[in-house]
Amino acid sequence: MSSERRNSLSPPERRGTVDPGAHDLAESDSEEHYSDAQSGPVGSAPPSPIPRTRVERVDDKPAYGEVPGTEAYSKREGDAEPDEIAIIPDPLDPTPAEPERHARSPTPGGHPIPKTVVEEAPDAEGSVTHPEVEERHKSDPHPDVTIKADGKRVEDNGTDA
Repeated sequence: MSSERRNSLSPPERRGTVDPGAHDLAESDSEEHYSDAQSGPVGSAPPSPIPRTRVERVDDKPAYGEVPGTEAYSKREGDAEPDEIAIIPDPLDPTPAEPERHARSPTPGGHPIPKTVVEEAPDAEGSVTHPEVEERHKSDPHPDVTIKADGKRVEDNGTDA
């Protein structure tokens, strides 16, 4: 009976382990038994998409560190290579750019950039604007469209719509 009980208390055999983890220690007189935890079978989760690195330039002239043989070039040899290099002409540059072979989207990824709309709420009676709140909001970007509490619509360029 003693051996039957001993067999029922021993840990079950390991099956289907890719990584066995910690090895079993030699038998000892200690009653404590330590084992590594093993999770259930690994499911096939869909992999995360790998982000792409895109570099946008205004011309195709070599920039700092791109001319072979220079000190800057040797310092940048260990830099990562971008996945995509796009040449986007500077809109403020008066020199005409070469015509593009195919139409290119004006926004990254070809998706339109959403407008930021702020809709003001009417002030509650007796409310006070604190100067520290106004000071904190000075660094906030301006919305593209502001709808005043009276319903008046103001575009970012300051014109009423």
